[in-house]
Amino acid sequence: MAAVSLTGCGVFGHSWDVKLEVTGPGSADVGYSFSGDTSGKTALNQKLPWNKAQNVGFGFNDLAVKNAKPGTVCRIYVDGELKVEQNKPNAEGALSCFIQLKG
Repeated sequence: MAAVSLTGCGVFGHSWDVKLEVTGPGSADVGYSFSGDTSGKTALNQKLPWNKAQNVGFGFNDLAVKNAKPGTVCRIYVDGELKVEQNKPNAEGALSCFIQLKG
């Protein structure tokens, strides 16, 4: 079990600095998980801009935004470089970004 947790942190391979970001007017509900997380986290009614950063190993990094107003943008940066951006919430005010990092 410990080896599984450690691989998500990059101890046994490459690691990356990942930053999840949501910008836009007002507030939104933000769900997110970094590589190695066993379950996602939710931050309700977050004033924008919002961001979280973590050093991670291989795996999926997800960012889901709900109740977003038009003009809201989600982004994922890897080692300081913009890798994913979504800038059009759907009719329900939802948008998402994700990236899979491979060792």
